Amino acid sequence: MSQPKRAFQARAIPNTTWRRLRSTPSYFFLVWRWSWWLYALTIIVGNPPPNTAVTRTCDILLIVTLIQTLVVTLYAPVFQILLPRTRIFHLLSRRRQPLTEDGEADILAPLARTHSPYWDIAIYSLDVFICGLIVYLSGPFGVDPPFGVSSPFYRYGMSTAFAAAFAYRYRGGLAAAFGYDLFILLGMYFPAPNATPHTVTLIDFLGSLMDVPIAAILAAYMASLIRNYTQSKRREQDNVRRQTALLSVGETIVREASNREALLQKSAERLRQGGHFQRLVLALVNHTPDEKQEKISQPAIEACIEVDVDVPNPQLLARNQAILDEVVRTAQKYNTFEAFNRKNYGVARLYLPFFKEGELRMVIGAESSRQTPFDPKQEYFLTIAGAQLLVALDNIRLTEQTVEMAATLERRRIAREIHDGIAQLIYMLSLNAETCSTLAHRIVADPSEDTTAVASLADRLDKLVAVSKQALWETRNYMFSLKPLMSGTTTLTQMLTNQTREFETISDLPVGLVVTGNEELLNTNQRNTNQYAQIGTAIFRIVQEALSNAYKHANATQIQVSLRYQPTSIEVEICDNGRGMAHHGHDPSTGGELERMYSGHGLRGMHERAAELGGKLEITQLPAGGVKVWVQLPV
Repeated sequence: MSQPKRAFQARAIPNTTWRRLRSTPSYFFLVWRWSWWLYALTIIVGNPPPNTAVTRTCDILLIVTLIQTLVVTLYAPVFQILLPRTRIFHLLSRRRQPLTEDGEADILAPLARTHSPYWDIAIYSLDVFICGLIVYLSGPFGVDPPFGVSSPFYRYGMSTAFAAAFAYRYRGGLAAAFGYDLFILLGMYFPAPNATPHTVTLIDFLGSLMDVPIAAILAAYMASLIRNYTQSKRREQDNVRRQTALLSVGETIVREASNREALLQKSAERLRQGGHFQRLVLALVNHTPDEKQEKISQPAIEACIEVDVDVPNPQLLARNQAILDEVVRTAQKYNTFEAFNRKNYGVARLYLPFFKEGELRMVIGAESSRQTPFDPKQEYFLTIAGAQLLVALDNIRLTEQTVEMAATLERRRIAREIHDGIAQLIYMLSLNAETCSTLAHRIVADPSEDTTAVASLADRLDKLVAVSKQALWETRNYMFSLKPLMSGTTTLTQMLTNQTREFETISDLPVGLVVTGNEELLNTNQRNTNQYAQIGTAIFRIVQEALSNAYKHANATQIQVSLRYQPTSIEVEICDNGRGMAHHGHDPSTGGELERMYSGHGLRGMHERAAELGGKLEITQLPAGGVKVWVQLPV
């Protein structure tokens, strides 16, 4: 058995409180009828009248009412829940079905209900007729008056008004009460057989006719209170269920923000459960230009998710694909109710289109076997959830486009770097290699070649070695630049340590790292913020730029990196022993040559990184030569 079906069957039997509440009218009716039948039995057996004909009639009526009470009890809806296999008239009798297949049942009626309202009227009318006739025939059992309240079955017969009132509220209860009183009036003015002559008084008239309508009104009032209470609780439960479903959809959007298929599948299931739908359809729509008219975009279904639940009969019909196609084509809401041949149930369908920037992007459809069409609350529920889902899908689409754009830009950057760096060096390598090859062949062909050619060959080989080393540096530098930054539990100290070691490996330059202070002394809340991660990224990139420029432009032979943890800031200092800024004729006020030295991100990029985080960056000439890059970032 599937999990949705088990879930439905678990909900089909309500909890104890709800079951008692919705069964109260039925139990009240049955207890009343059995109690007053026992009362009639006691009166007739314990105090028989002198008239044996009346006693014989009452004995027959006892048997008739016993059979009637047994039939009513066995085929009452409340007992059909407990004893479903005892239903002989299976084609006629039925339980009061819920509004939706997987919803709670309504208040249980006292008498059996059928698929046809005409049969229901016939059943309740027959009960009124039997009870009224029994009271009419048993009226002579009482001497004064020989009708109405004197009958031992008078209060037994009142239960027929209770049954109609509990089932049809005021109209049904009053109609049954008046029908019952007609038999009492018949006994007043057309006495039953063996009745003694009696003059009807006002007290007899009111006493016999007023009890049943008042009892019917009270029963209808109690049934209305129970119905209003249960409807209020049901509305509250529906609201809670819908809000829970919306919350679940929101959580699904957060969890599955990067997985479109999982997002659609789980969201569709949450929406089906939240709206108590038997079937929910979720379709994504894309737009393709028309071949004849390129400016006109034609909608087409890109993906379609359908989730269903197994429920007892009546089964939901198979989904009609033409309905979904029509909604996609017309971009209009579709809301219909198709009745079955059996008149208590039909198929309700609701398909809602969702738009983004004037174009149809998504369709959500709901279908259920119900007694009524979908109400505005369910449409409102789908509208809210669909809007959330549409925003999430649009965010996924924008994220995918952003990732693709970023990847494209990165590919272009790498291609440009390779073209301007390694490609040029390899081209120089190829030219020098060809020249060296030509000189080598000349020397081999003419051993008497003077030493000038050999010296030229050696010079070009030296250049070849230098260019090859530069190409190797460029290649390693690309790998170094593409490495990830801080990740997982990596600290800033560990990150800079790894960075300097890798730089030593690719450049063969000794790099020292001195750490002052303790990163652990920073407040935990400071170290676990997004700003601290941004500080780590900025420091990594600034140090990376300074190390690269010290190697490429300053001809440094040693580099020193200092990391200082202050109570309110982090300072990093990178010093080299290279040529410094004076070698290039640099004027610190103009920044011209320095900007050329710090290529790539450059001086401007380093200043921008520090300024974005509220920090300071200074680049100065050291007295002994070389350059010092100092940056301070607040934490």
